[in-house]
Amino acid sequence: MNMFYGQHTIHLNKQRAISLPDRFARELQGDFFVTQGFDQNLILMPENVFLDLYQRVNKMNIANPVARLFLRHLLANAAFISKDQISNIEISNPLCEYADLPTEDAAVVVGQGDHLEIWGQKKWQEQSLDLQDAAKNARKFARLNLGAN
Repeated sequence: MNMFYGQHTIHLNKQRAISLPDRFARELQGDFFVTQGFDQNLILMPENVFLDLYQRVNKMNIANPVARLFLRHLLANAAFISKDQISNIEISNPLCEYADLPTEDAAVVVGQGDHLEIWGQKKWQEQSLDLQDAAKNARKFARLNLGAN
């Protein structure tokens, strides 16, 4: 399995299309999906990762309003992107608006292990400042169970 890491500045053209950095484009190697992220960003997932997430969500109790909400969040604006479109990925207007990606402006693509995030530059700068607050992060990260199994 490929692992996405690092960050790169990219640009959104007039047609709301982006080109991924070569390293990320090579790692994708197949079809993928782009959809809303959780932090006013976009998530770009290889098809197998997206389908695995969908299958896990689809097994949840459909009577649970949170499960239905998550399914809507995941699928309502999702777009399938074929590997042939990797050099010119068109982002729908609703996704651009959600992630505050102005056309003809810079954005940031960030590796997140099995998927990528796409951030508007302003939102990424806010996120970066938050990530640099060591004291706040120590309190947040202490709640995670990162111990070895």
